[in-house]
Amino acid sequence: MSKKWLAPILAAPVLLGGCAMMALGLERPDVAVSDVSVLQGGTLLEQRLRLTLRVSNPNDKDIAIDGLSFRFEVNDQEVARGLSNQRSVLPRLGETSVPVDVSASMVDLLRHAPKMLERGSGGKLAYRVRGDVVTQDYGRLPFDRRGEFSLESLAGKAPREGATRGQF
Repeated sequence: MSKKWLAPILAAPVLLGGCAMMALGLERPDVAVSDVSVLQGGTLLEQRLRLTLRVSNPNDKDIAIDGLSFRFEVNDQEVARGLSNQRSVLPRLGETSVPVDVSASMVDLLRHAPKMLERGSGGKLAYRVRGDVVTQDYGRLPFDRRGEFSLESLAGKAPREGATRGQF
């Protein structure tokens, strides 16, 4: 087989998946971080976090979700990666919450400490969560969301079930 046909053959599944979304008139689901909890049991080099992701479906059709893969950044630095194989059905014009436990490098988290203490930041950190919603029928649907969270909320307000909650 000629090498000139290799790229189009490899690109076809990606293009067809995008075309299927457009042909069906579907919009991509929206993914936002609704909560961050610091879990008990961290180590010197690693801290466990629970991110609760809110997945919203703006479409008039249910979407069967097979899982999620994502990266979590703080102040433009990746601090955690997450995967979820939790299957669910995202209801039409509805939403669902997906809790995902991730490991974060303490070195990376401490690197942000000076920025956190800067005047004017108000104890807020910028975050970005980006990745893919993996679906049964439409393949991988990418998402990218930015926001901020309060340091004060992670510092020890009202632990519940082994976690310290964050506010968004």
